[in-house]
Amino acid sequence: MARIRLRRIARGKGVNAMKRLFCAALAALALTAAPVAAEPFAPAPDAEAQLDVMAASGVIQEEINTLYHTWDGILKSGMAKRSHYTFYAAVTDLNHNGRLELLISRHFLNRDPLYYAGDSISEEQKKGLKYLCDNYPSEVYGEAYEISVDGSTLEPYAINHANTQFPDLTRLYINGRKTDGHYIYMVDTQRMPRNKSWTSATDRYNIVYDAQILWADVDLGVGTNAHAEGIASVHGEQVEPLYTAMNLLYLNKDVDPYGIEAEKFQRERLDQGGRRVNFVDWQALDKDARTALASSWYGWSYESEE
Repeated sequence: MARIRLRRIARGKGVNAMKRLFCAALAALALTAAPVAAEPFAPAPDAEAQLDVMAASGVIQEEINTLYHTWDGILKSGMAKRSHYTFYAAVTDLNHNGRLELLISRHFLNRDPLYYAGDSISEEQKKGLKYLCDNYPSEVYGEAYEISVDGSTLEPYAINHANTQFPDLTRLYINGRKTDGHYIYMVDTQRMPRNKSWTSATDRYNIVYDAQILWADVDLGVGTNAHAEGIASVHGEQVEPLYTAMNLLYLNKDVDPYGIEAEKFQRERLDQGGRRVNFVDWQALDKDARTALASSWYGWSYESEE
């Protein structure tokens, strides 16, 4: 598996510690495999029946149909070597009401780094570029659903992301903080938008990062607390993100991505976030949707701060 590390920057005393923290918050979490499943200590009533309703709802099959349709469109457009599409699903209980939610995260992948590099690069370099493309999607979208009050159907659960980037739900952290009667969760959304100026191989790729929150109420609200931009370099299997600009949106203030204020902000997020929600890929869902959804649910736990 490719490894990520941040480039050294000589900025004086304390910079290395700040970089290690920023790396942990923005990049190192992306390296880990799916977290070890943990049994929920307070499982929702009739969880198995709710999983049956989810699997029988047709939502997963519709997503699979859309995936094949999207692949066909990419193929017909002549972009098969430069673009890819996939999706993931997770079962959660974000609002702690006992009615399970189904989260769908759709990823459009930009394969230009691999396309322009060609076949002359080493296998290690190919692995690094593939990791970059897979873990920094060009765009992310998704949907959410919730079991109805009577437990008989799966209903849309709106995601309100007006005026902000849609969150990468696969990077949603499981530890919710209860505030004003609802639970707030951390989301780290990192992307590599397609750069239309690329026409040949390069060793630097533009990346963006949004430190987001998601809260579970009558709908799923989304907010962005910080936005950072930078470049990622690939050296063999290693991907090195270097953020060059950061804005703490809640303060409307530009800060040094590796400075004291950014360090404090990231430390607080690390302390609250916990592990990531357990998503499953489309292949597992296509093989056996009911089993895959159950696997995701068994990885859920009610980790929260009052």
